Amino acid sequence: MVSGLNIEYKDKVTNKLYREVIAFANGSGGTIKIGMTDSKSVVGLESPLADENALYDQLSKMVEPMPLIEVNQEHLDGQVILDVKVKATEHVYRKRDTLFEEIYIRYGSKKRLLRTPEEVHRFIRMRQLDETENAQTNTVFNAEDFTEFVDFVQAQPTIKASFANINEDLEGVLASYNAIRWNNGEFVLTQLGTWLANSSQTRAVLLQYSGDRSTSFCQQASDFSGSIVTQLSRIMAILKTVQSVYPNDLIQQCVVNAFTHRDYSLQGDVSVVIFANRVEVTSPGTLVEGLSIESVKKGARIVRRNPLLHALFVDLGLTDGRGDGLRRVMDSYKDGDDKPKISIQKDSIVIKLPRLEKVEKTTSEPKIHKEMTHEEAIMTHLVKHKKAKNIDIQQILGVSPSRVTQIVREMVSKDLLVATGERKGRMYTLSAINQEE
Repeated sequence: MVSGLNIEYKDKVTNKLYREVIAFANGSGGTIKIGMTDSKSVVGLESPLADENALYDQLSKMVEPMPLIEVNQEHLDGQVILDVKVKATEHVYRKRDTLFEEIYIRYGSKKRLLRTPEEVHRFIRMRQLDETENAQTNTVFNAEDFTEFVDFVQAQPTIKASFANINEDLEGVLASYNAIRWNNGEFVLTQLGTWLANSSQTRAVLLQYSGDRSTSFCQQASDFSGSIVTQLSRIMAILKTVQSVYPNDLIQQCVVNAFTHRDYSLQGDVSVVIFANRVEVTSPGTLVEGLSIESVKKGARIVRRNPLLHALFVDLGLTDGRGDGLRRVMDSYKDGDDKPKISIQKDSIVIKLPRLEKVEKTTSEPKIHKEMTHEEAIMTHLVKHKKAKNIDIQQILGVSPSRVTQIVREMVSKDLLVATGERKGRMYTLSAINQEE
């Protein structure tokens, strides 16, 4: 059925063509000539554009992740054929919405289905050895280094079954997402584990300006560290103040994507900059090789740079995992005058989201006010909301959980606050003296 190790000939787009693509993508790549017979005779295609769309549609519905392909029309013997080049990557390509069904590989000049669990396990093991997030480190697992991750999981509105026993079996939860790995009698962190740990070396920044330019008055400048889920939650807490002037949960999805798809091997921070007329989200790293903004807009699903992190974020309810975020961003602004702008820089991706409503221009100077102390910020919050947990105060101040513990402990000792309840459920209220004031 084929004429060589890396080429296939098909007279049309069949409903099982995706299997050939999977085999090439799981191997060293290859080419499929659609509109030619096995004997290399040119039969041509009546509607090459329709066939190209049918191919993209089939792959998006049948294969996960979406393979990287490049489709070009070729004119041979007065006929039009499709030249489909399939790129190989480190990912494991399979039937969509399954763990290991229909995993095909190239065996000589033919495709072969991996039928047994042993074959599948061996293949996946070899594919994952070099994946950045799956790489093993020398850092020994310490449960105390994952308190921020545990707190974040427990703060979610709904907790999936996979996280139900996170307090009793933290190792089991982290191991199920390959954040830790058993090695020589002890658990060690993978790269994914280092990103989730309190001691993560990754950082994120948020800036807010009063006007449309970075020369405007800077109303806020925050630098976030700790677990990437903590960084994400702190950014989202701040963004809630502007989210109403942007389509649905669009900002959250863009920020989540910035963390999910960033290249963690690069130096640099996820950054969110809030201007009066737009929000800019920057993620270190560019698109995975072979993809372009235009190909994604056409319907190609993003090949996930960090599939394990993506799976974790899906289970945490941070993203739906459909892989069509960029297309949804563009669709959200289809009726507006201002459109989102997406640019690929040398080492980052920047998306600029215009706000939906026009900003009233003003010539008055911004009022520069004295920043509150931590104690003043907490007490101001309690006057309005009456009570707060550690995680609430953490989001208000933008500091680490350990720093929050230190601050509230001092305030309790000064009789400014009253603490009730046990550790994870501890609640803080104003002391009777301060309530009277």
